[in-house]
Amino acid sequence: MAHTDAYERIAQAALDRYAVVQKELRFLGHSGNVTFYVEAPEENFLLRIHQPLSGLQDDIWQKPDVIQSELLWLVALHRETNITVQEPVQNLEGTWVTQVLADATQDVFNCSLLRWIDGCISDTHRTPQQAHQLGSLMGQLHRHSRQWKLPQNFVRPIFDENRLRTALLALYPAVSHGLISPEHYKMLTVAIQKIESMMKTLGQAQDVWGLIHADLHESNYLFYNGHILPIDFARCGFGYYLYDIAESIQYLLPQVRFSFFKGYQTICQLPDRYLQIVEGFFIMAIIYNYSFLLKNPEEHKWISDDIQHIAKRHLRKYLEGEPFLLHSQETQEV
Repeated sequence: MAHTDAYERIAQAALDRYAVVQKELRFLGHSGNVTFYVEAPEENFLLRIHQPLSGLQDDIWQKPDVIQSELLWLVALHRETNITVQEPVQNLEGTWVTQVLADATQDVFNCSLLRWIDGCISDTHRTPQQAHQLGSLMGQLHRHSRQWKLPQNFVRPIFDENRLRTALLALYPAVSHGLISPEHYKMLTVAIQKIESMMKTLGQAQDVWGLIHADLHESNYLFYNGHILPIDFARCGFGYYLYDIAESIQYLLPQVRFSFFKGYQTICQLPDRYLQIVEGFFIMAIIYNYSFLLKNPEEHKWISDDIQHIAKRHLRKYLEGEPFLLHSQETQEV
């Protein structure tokens, strides 16, 4: 595992392969990727070293063709929509992914460069108007996904039954560590069986399945001049559009979720029984989140506390067929 100074040398070596004259290189953070802010005379950039914290992701996310595919979608969104995204920059060789060989270890690091976009992350609860905007934004992303002809050799991870079962299996150590009770793990197992049955019924037709952001939570979109701008497409992949919605609205207060759906429907139509389907994907998103965070010991207490809340407020109701996404008054409106 490289330290910050070693990553800075890798970042500098990567930048030497771009037509960018930097004024400042500043370390931002390390989670799914190592990120640096690059200040240049005329515009600023985000440099990513595609190296997660140890164990946080499987190797597929670091493969050059997988990274390039994410960048190609960003390029298409920039060129073909009015959505403001972080536009990728090609290096001097005309490629999207820059490979750097570390001097000390001879390890190869895949890097990418994106144009910086201004905006701020809000740490307050979303208003109904903001939830409506967020729903509209997701609708625009899904509309483009449905219409876009994928380039050759486009490859991204798939959020399907196999990945869901893998996520549940990855959670099992939490039982032996006392973070999740055997009862709650059994509930998650039964929920997955119900979700898998739902997914088989949905199928994978073009109107329900396609390329999705898969991680549009509150830290992955910016507010700027009254607009919401999506960032961090690093987990984008193929999945259900309603799963994409569930992943996003789990971070919204229940009383503004209906505003999200209204905003979404200004762009895309929702299918019959969408609330029940989204509730299943809501549980699926929670399982993915737990399995991801379990690899970080600092998150263990949070998982242990959160599963108590989830089991009581969401999981039991889902297994009993009782709605939980919206307040009862709003559910009646739907």
